[in-house]
Amino acid sequence: MLRSDQVLVTVGTACTLSAVGSTETYQALVARSPDFLPLAAFDAGLVSLDPHAENAADGMRWASGEQVGEPATLADLERLHGAELRANSGIRHVAQVADHAPRAVTDIAAPLPHDLEAGGLRRLAGIRFEDIRASSLKDMHGLFQDEPLLSPSLQAQLFVYGALGALAGLPRPLSELVPNPFGFRVASATAFGGHDALGQWLRPDAPQPAGGIPKDTFAVRLSHSLGSHGPALVSTMLAPSYSISRVLKNPELRESLRSDEIGFMRVPQAPSTAVGACASSLVALADIAPQLLFDYPGFQKPKMVLLTAADAALQPGYGILEAFGGGALMTGAKLAAKNEAHAGEPERTAHDALAPFDTDADGTVVGHGGSGLLVTTLDFALRNHLDITSIIVGWGQSAEAGGKAHFAGVGFGGENALVQAMEMAYQGHGYAIGDFHYLAAHATGTRTNSKTDLGTALAGLQGAAQRQGHTGELPKLFVGAHKAVGDGHTMGETGLKALSQAVQFVLGRPAPGVPSLRRLDPDLAEVGSHFHLQAEPTPGHADGGAICVTQGFGGYNGAVALRSATPEAFARYACDADVLAAYLDAWPRIRAERETRERVARRSPKLALAMAERHRWTGLD
Repeated sequence: MLRSDQVLVTVGTACTLSAVGSTETYQALVARSPDFLPLAAFDAGLVSLDPHAENAADGMRWASGEQVGEPATLADLERLHGAELRANSGIRHVAQVADHAPRAVTDIAAPLPHDLEAGGLRRLAGIRFEDIRASSLKDMHGLFQDEPLLSPSLQAQLFVYGALGALAGLPRPLSELVPNPFGFRVASATAFGGHDALGQWLRPDAPQPAGGIPKDTFAVRLSHSLGSHGPALVSTMLAPSYSISRVLKNPELRESLRSDEIGFMRVPQAPSTAVGACASSLVALADIAPQLLFDYPGFQKPKMVLLTAADAALQPGYGILEAFGGGALMTGAKLAAKNEAHAGEPERTAHDALAPFDTDADGTVVGHGGSGLLVTTLDFALRNHLDITSIIVGWGQSAEAGGKAHFAGVGFGGENALVQAMEMAYQGHGYAIGDFHYLAAHATGTRTNSKTDLGTALAGLQGAAQRQGHTGELPKLFVGAHKAVGDGHTMGETGLKALSQAVQFVLGRPAPGVPSLRRLDPDLAEVGSHFHLQAEPTPGHADGGAICVTQGFGGYNGAVALRSATPEAFARYACDADVLAAYLDAWPRIRAERETRERVARRSPKLALAMAERHRWTGLD
């Protein structure tokens, strides 16, 4: 029997931002609730919402214009902005990309909704210069100048929004839960931008300086690296920010960072960042998980981890649209050909152009996205009355490059990551193959990946079943594809987005099916028969299990297995009886308060700033 400090759990639900809006907007789309338009309008900065209203439509007020502050009705919102809000969400045609041909090889992508790429995300997150200057983070204002060369990159903003938004799940400030920042880690992942940008003098969207060459190339490179490296920016916003020159003038500032543990400074550790492939965020979890559980004399285990990932695949000027190569991307021409081939039937729009497992699967769609999710041990969550939203019962990573060259999913061995995760679930937690019901698939939208996606998952399940002595038919898992809701493919962030949807499933809430599925690819007839493939959302399972499996370039694979958090599930582990009893007694209240807290934070402006101010560690005033 595992001890409670040997079991990992998630706290709260993930905070995400993508082409279909924030977490709240995305869930409204999946659950088909009437809240989509008000939430989309909030993301666009058109309205403010009463966070305590049961229905977002009942608490709208205009955020600007002549009617600012006055109530807004759903009818008015639909009449004035409905078409615009729908057109600027999800996967869509990007008209201006034609100006960059032939360098940009597609005209279909998944940018952020509304105006969020043109300064709107900084407004929504609260990280504009005037926001920071008026806040307790004013000492780090140099990282938030409104000068384009000195402001955070879009990727960094996605990291800041998703990562810090996850802290809304905590009932008390992080600095109280983990008094020593040394006990907190940021585990992050990305595939695009950031690091590659260090070699550039100018951001592509920055105005050209006089003569075309910046006066201080070192300052430009430094500011750009700070603005690009989102995970480090998250850590910086949560920790005291003292410049070297300031500390030299005021040595007492360094003394304010002394720790009660002799020899250790009270500063957070550098983020651990996995870079380069679709499986990066699941591999980041697999890398950090042992650190939370490791027991060795002298080792300082982190008490809580912030798992975060972000990608800005579409740099200004659309310079990375050709990342996959023209043949692997969905284009307007391909979409038109598909519709012509199905003449007389409902037209496939750009929004559902990414069609995994479908006979129309003819290319992936790249896009932007950022997410954050808190992970800790069962023991820590119980003792601190944190809302446990899932139990992480297994994880695995593998890197089988043989025969795969540089393309995702071509070759053999990707099932090893899933077999590892399922073996942990079985040997460590007592969950067998039949205890899992939902597969959050990779689902890039190419026919090649659709085959290896389900084929590798099936091979992994079969391998795990053999190790468990399971005979007979395998249980059919429902398949979900969050990209098909309109997110597009964010590569490094895609595994964490899948994990966030798996958490929703084990909470008993609707999770995505494969919304763009119409005609199953005939090449998937046999392997597809082992799964439930449907366009409709999948009802959640409050006593169920979910797995996330993601393949990456060159055989870089990751898998995670989740189970619902229930009193019966906790009984599988050796817990302090009094601590567990007190938690179970308070759990209904803990969950209700967490849900309200997240809803308020994620329907309020300046989310990232508010979370940083509430949860940061402070030094000497």
